[in-house]
Amino acid sequence: MSLSESTRIIGDEIFYNFIEIEMKDLPNSSDLTKQLRNNKLDGFILKNLFTKAEIGTLLLEASQMPQEAQLSYNAGTMFPAPFAMIQDSGDSLNLYFQYLKSFYDFIENRSLDEMLKRINNVFVSVSEGFKVKVPSNKIKKAPLGPGTLRVYKPNMGGLHVHCGNFFQEESKVYYDLIEDNIDMDDQLSYFLLLQNSEAGGELTLYDLLWKDVKKKDDPSGNEYLIKDDGTKLYLTELRSFALRLQPGDLLVFQGGPIWHRVEDIKGKTPRITYGGFLNYSKDNTELYYWS
Repeated sequence: MSLSESTRIIGDEIFYNFIEIEMKDLPNSSDLTKQLRNNKLDGFILKNLFTKAEIGTLLLEASQMPQEAQLSYNAGTMFPAPFAMIQDSGDSLNLYFQYLKSFYDFIENRSLDEMLKRINNVFVSVSEGFKVKVPSNKIKKAPLGPGTLRVYKPNMGGLHVHCGNFFQEESKVYYDLIEDNIDMDDQLSYFLLLQNSEAGGELTLYDLLWKDVKKKDDPSGNEYLIKDDGTKLYLTELRSFALRLQPGDLLVFQGGPIWHRVEDIKGKTPRITYGGFLNYSKDNTELYYWS
């Protein structure tokens, strides 16, 4: 299939409700968070939040990130470190905040700092009736990181099939250390695309929800999921469609309940994103986002 740069939703059957929004329509989109909360919407793509020139500046700055702010993982590098590294309330928690400080020290007075502010402003714009904030860690009494820059390197597997609710099962220590006011069920996912790979790197969404399937035999497994009765559900046999954003686009979607994965990166160019998670307060007055 030949795809133009305007094609962002790819597939013969689009079975989730995703919409694309132009920047000029953002002022009229204040109810998007409510639509997501009420399951009337599965996701939205805000097109061209950043211009090509702005993206070029952000990529240049990201390439200069000091080594001490970066963390290697199976598919590439991340900075600052994400929540998954926190395994206890001691050393790994301290290390998480050390990575976060290195990140903030580097982006001060840079365009990357403005990137964080602009993303926050988008969340405010689409969240009428909600106060938008980053949650705090119970032990440190300090805000978590609002997001993570991820560099997906070629031929390293992309990001294995997962959903946000599965991450919660795998990272109970971390989630237990976040302030209690957040309703963690069915968290949302978000990311800004900074750079596309030459091929691959699409976000594939499967016609399968957490409420129906909750098991993998290996967290890094990428071929099948397992039903409660032991039946293997092979991904190649499931209905799916893909999202291929363009640099400067911001995606917010129901990543908690929807099983999805990032396809392996092909070619020589890494896929680079900035993103994390969102969810609502238990009293439905606040929207939190973090990584």
